[in-house]
Amino acid sequence: MRKFLIASHGTVASGIKSAVKILTHDDSAITAVDCYLDESDFTPRIQEFIDSVGPDDEAVIFTDLLGGSVCNKVMQLEPEKHGILHVTGVNLITVMGCLLSDEPLNAGSVDEIVKTGASLIQRVSADEGEEKGDESDEDFFA
Repeated sequence: MRKFLIASHGTVASGIKSAVKILTHDDSAITAVDCYLDESDFTPRIQEFIDSVGPDDEAVIFTDLLGGSVCNKVMQLEPEKHGILHVTGVNLITVMGCLLSDEPLNAGSVDEIVKTGASLIQRVSADEGEEKGDESDEDFFA
């Protein structure tokens, strides 16, 4: 079984989970942990997820910010000792790539998904597209 945990500062985690639900109609494999919304300790929820992962499961923990307190807390819990991969700098396309991948989730396949997700982060501008002679709206909708 595939299991995913997204942990973030604020509601980024539940926002990504919500977007996955809208786009795929199924977010059941995702646990969202929104951290620092109040004074409660989020660590037990992450540890509970780690403890729930069995030897036949494929699991990934996503955190929002490299070097941030949520990422550091996950690192202290050493999920890799339980066969769980940890990816930080989470974005929607990376979560969906892992969720929908036909390949087994291992360090190599997840690294490729992360590379793809990172490559899709771009500054865009309608003006630049017009200057480059990209397709017109009429061509796009044809």
